[in-house]
Amino acid sequence: MRRLCSVIPALAALAFGSTAYAACDTANKFVFNYSSRPTATLSYGQTYSYNAANGGGATRAFTVAIAQNGLSSTQAGGVQMPAIGTLVSGASGANDLIFGGTFSGRTANITSTTRVITLTFTFTQPVRDFAMVTHDVDFSANQFRDWVQVTGSDGTTTYTPVLSTPWGNGNATGQARTASGSSLTVGTATSPMTLSASQVGGSGTSENNSDTGTLNVSFVQPVTSITFKYGNYPLTSGESATGQQAIGIGGISFCPMPSLSVTKSSAPASGTYGAYNIPGNDVIYTLTVANTGGSPIDAGSIVLTDALPANTVFRNSAFDGTTSLPVKVVSAGGTTITGTNITYSQSGNGAFSYTPASGYDAQVDGIRIAPSGELAANSTLSVQFMARVK
Repeated sequence: MRRLCSVIPALAALAFGSTAYAACDTANKFVFNYSSRPTATLSYGQTYSYNAANGGGATRAFTVAIAQNGLSSTQAGGVQMPAIGTLVSGASGANDLIFGGTFSGRTANITSTTRVITLTFTFTQPVRDFAMVTHDVDFSANQFRDWVQVTGSDGTTTYTPVLSTPWGNGNATGQARTASGSSLTVGTATSPMTLSASQVGGSGTSENNSDTGTLNVSFVQPVTSITFKYGNYPLTSGESATGQQAIGIGGISFCPMPSLSVTKSSAPASGTYGAYNIPGNDVIYTLTVANTGGSPIDAGSIVLTDALPANTVFRNSAFDGTTSLPVKVVSAGGTTITGTNITYSQSGNGAFSYTPASGYDAQVDGIRIAPSGELAANSTLSVQFMARVK
């Protein structure tokens, strides 16, 4: 009776590189707009729960905590703040989440809790590609200069957003700080006010129901919370008073995170003595990466590393008639694999820089596969290679 050899696979290692973030498609994006909520009066010091929905009908819960410090009045435009309504709505005329009032004095330092309204959006699990639309950030001499700061966090790191207006100005190098038709200045600036990269200030007038004061906020990094602070910029030349002010948030959108699993399996190839794990026969190893999440995996970030069992010899030849490579792509999931995406390590040398000989090469003790392109949402990457049983 022939000896059956042990070629049970150890689980392949899966690592990720650092590349550009990949956004989800429209069907998987979760969206929430305050236009879907009835008009209501809310309260400072309270937390509100909502559900965002994607194109497939799935929902994702989040909360918004609304707090204030330093308001002498919680009314603006005859409306009790905070509220859901149309006092501020942008050009859509639909309901916004409106907040504001009259501060007892100008905000000395918006990064602290002095005289600011704070909204905190919190998610039970990380989300990516978060976006928010804010309306009516502007300035009225001797009354208010809207001052906003937005930051994101994953619980460990604080992130700076991408800030822009409908006219495209933002806080990236070379971008304009203001635009004709815009009533705000975004990002690092010293005039007409001093701002950091995460801050926005009113620099002109805007009607409550126009897009002149619209601000777009987005984060590419995965976050679990967004902190939105709103205040009244310190008095500037010719000013001596403070008055009513309010802005609104139209809604948010975000992508779910990818959800990954990796498996490895083996099966004997049919040889002279049949499909058995016996000396002289080949074994087919299958590595599978499944992304069951609603977002793609960033392009070029998957790295599969696999160590060969000690009693096998890697086969460096065309897997079969469908490919000239020793690795066969069973399912690509949107990725591509060429010869340059496959590297090998040599026995006694951990570096994946070895060039194997054609055919069976006993010097190969590991294989690394780093596909190009994005692994699509709800898709699978599956590859195979062979080794001979000693």
